[in-house]
Order: sequence, then C-alpha cells, then structure tokens
Amino acid sequence: MDSILRKNIFLFLALGGFILVSDQLSKILIRLNGGFYICNPHIAFNLKIPEFLFGILWTIIICLLIYAYRRGLLHNILYLTLILSGAMANMLDRFWWGCVIDFIDLGFWPVFNLADSFITLGAIMLIITYLKAKR
Repeated sequence: MDSILRKNIFLFLALGGFILVSDQLSKILIRLNGGFYICNPHIAFNLKIPEFLFGILWTIIICLLIYAYRRGLLHNILYLTLILSGAMANMLDRFWWGCVIDFIDLGFWPVFNLADSFITLGAIMLIITYLKAKR
C-alpha cells in the first residue's frame, strides 16, 4: 500500500471517528443534562418520507457516491468522510434509540443535529465540486 493511500485512510478514519464521537457525545450530553431534544423518526431535518422510500433513498445516495467516485469527484476524501460519518452517527441513533436525536433549534429551520450538519456540508461540497467540473 503506498503512502498516499495510507495517509488518506488514516485521515478518513481519524476525521470520521472525530465526527462520530462528537455527534454522539453532544447527544449524550444533551440527554443527560435535560437539554431540549426531539426523537426524530424521520430523515435529516425531520423530513417525512414513507418507510419504503427510506431504503430507496439510501440506494440512490450510494449510487450517487459511486458515480461521483468514478467521475473523479471524490478525489478529496473529505466529502465522502463527512457524508458517511454523519450517516453512521444517525444510524447509531436509530439502532440505540429507534430514532435520531435532534437538538439544534434555530427557530426558522427544522431541528437538527451535528451529523445532519456534516452530511449537508459534505453534500454541498460535493455539488460545488461537480458544478465546477462541468464548466
């Protein structure tokens, strides 16, 4: 394994671990200290979709990530790390609590969590990269 690949894998694991731990820790602290939170049974930003579409949505997301990778848009592993780590953090919530713990309430936007922010940031960065590549 060459050094660049090893470095990328290390960065992926380190950043991914940081995202996962920071998201889960923030949710534990909110719950233990009696802070405001909701138990969101839906997808990011409390968007409601039928159950059967949840699996289809994940399939589409995975296909888009594979497409982006093959087109060379994931040359920066940061996008993939943000999206996958945020998704894993929310999946851990679903496994442990049966829902996703959301606690950031801006008043003008649906309640969300750190994982939702990481997923959104990664997706925006990926879209911007794709649009720049199309020029």
